[in-house]
Amino acid sequence: MSTDRQLEVALRAAEPAAAWSVKNQARMHLRNGDAPYASAVEAMRGWPETATAVTARRRGPDGCEVAAPFGLEDLLGLALRPTPRFMGDKRVVHERRV
Repeated sequence: MSTDRQLEVALRAAEPAAAWSVKNQARMHLRNGDAPYASAVEAMRGWPETATAVTARRRGPDGCEVAAPFGLEDLLGLALRPTPRFMGDKRVVHERRV
């Protein structure tokens, strides 16, 4: 079983009500047919929704770094809309996820 699937199983065991999906961004370019991503932020530009294209990580004992290539407004405003990559012929992917 892949590491991603093992993590999903562990997360489902901890919180079965959530629809968990674990994806290692270092390999997603292969699945998406893209060139390797230069950074996690570049990879997030290809995510389906603006509100989900947000990451946070600890920086030292008291710090936090947030990356949000489409901003935080949709996440904080509870707005669910597609990113530019999913507005055209890929919009069906966004609609299925909704």
